[in-house]
Amino acid sequence: MPSAVILLHNANFLTDDDRNAFLACLSTEELARYQRFLRPLRQREFLLGRILLRFAVARLAGVAFDAVCVTERKNLAPLVQLRAAGATLPYFSLSHSRGWVACAVSSDTALGLDIETLDAERDVDAVGSAAFSEAESHWLSSRPAVDKVADFYTLWTSKEALFKLMSVQENDTLAPEQVVARGRLRSGSNWHARTWSQQGLAMTLCSRDRLQSAVRICLRGATLTAWSQQLSQ
Repeated sequence: MPSAVILLHNANFLTDDDRNAFLACLSTEELARYQRFLRPLRQREFLLGRILLRFAVARLAGVAFDAVCVTERKNLAPLVQLRAAGATLPYFSLSHSRGWVACAVSSDTALGLDIETLDAERDVDAVGSAAFSEAESHWLSSRPAVDKVADFYTLWTSKEALFKLMSVQENDTLAPEQVVARGRLRSGSNWHARTWSQQGLAMTLCSRDRLQSAVRICLRGATLTAWSQQLSQ
C-alpha cells in the first residue's frame, strides 16, 4: 500500500545566518517573490517551504538537493522538476501556519496537506457558520464545548487538504461535503483523510489512495546537514 512522509519545521527561530544560507539556494524568481512579502513571518514561511520542498523531494527521489528545480507559478503550487536523468518525481504538498512549515511527499499517490495552528480564543462557531456548509456548521455547533475547537480545526484542515488534493488531480468539481448524516467523513471517491494534532497544530493529509503509513517528523536545526543526520538516526 502507498505511504507518505510529512516533514515539519518551525521557521520562527530562523537566525539571520541560517536565512542567508537558505536564500542562496533559491532561484532568481523565488528571491523576487520572497522580497515581495511584507511581513518577516511570511518571508520565513515561504523560504523554509521552498527549502523543505527541495529537501523532501531530493531525499525521496534519491537525488542531490541541487538537482531539484523549483519554478514559481502564479496562483498555483510550484512546479518541481528533477535534473537527474531517470529519477522519478514524488508527489508533494506544502502548507504553513504562523511560522510552522510542513511538506508531505509520497512516491505512490497524490497528496493534499493542510496545517493550522490551534487557537482556543477563536470564535469557531462564527467562522464555521460563514465558511462551512449548513450540514457542516450544524455538526460543529452540536459538538461538546470541550471538543469544539479541535473539531473545528479538524474539519477546516480536512476541507483545505481535500481542495489541494483535487487541485493536484486537476479535478474542477466542487469538494464534497465533509459531514453526512451528522457524521464527519474520512474518505470518499478517490480520497482518504488522516488527521493529527501535533506541536500545537491541527494537521490533515488527504491522499488519492489509502495510505498504509504516514510518518510525521519534526526537523530540528536549520541546516540541510542537521536534517539529514536526524533522518539517518
